[in-house]
Amino acid sequence: MLLDSVPQPAIWFTIAPMLQDLDQLTTRIGQLVQRTRQMHAERDALRARLDEAERAARTLREQCAERDAALLTLQAQLKDQDGEVATRLAESQRAEVALREQLEFQYTAHQSLESRLLARDADVEQLRQAAGSAQTRIDAVLARLPGAAPAAEGEHI
Repeated sequence: MLLDSVPQPAIWFTIAPMLQDLDQLTTRIGQLVQRTRQMHAERDALRARLDEAERAARTLREQCAERDAALLTLQAQLKDQDGEVATRLAESQRAEVALREQLEFQYTAHQSLESRLLARDADVEQLRQAAGSAQTRIDAVLARLPGAAPAAEGEHI
């Protein structure tokens, strides 16, 4: 009955702005729904990019781990080879020392033999001279003996 007291045209005028408000609200809700869908699509795209980035990071970590393992292997091989080189170097140094000692010994022995040879050559020469001198004296003694035949010059027994 309250409606009867309000004139009819006044109600109609108040509904129109409400309908406009509802239209604007519907448009705004549509825009919000559209923006929400865009944000969901962006979120899905970002998740896909994130998943791709995580797969790439995982692949890089695996490659890094493989390279680290290879590096450790190479370092171990290098350490082993360094040890082997050091061992061979020490062996070659010991061999060099031994060869130098042997060379020195052989050089000393050679010098000793050479000096002995020179001394013997000098002794042989002295013996030849002594033998020649003795032969000359023997010849002189034999020539002075009674009944000795005259010896031809330069004749030696």
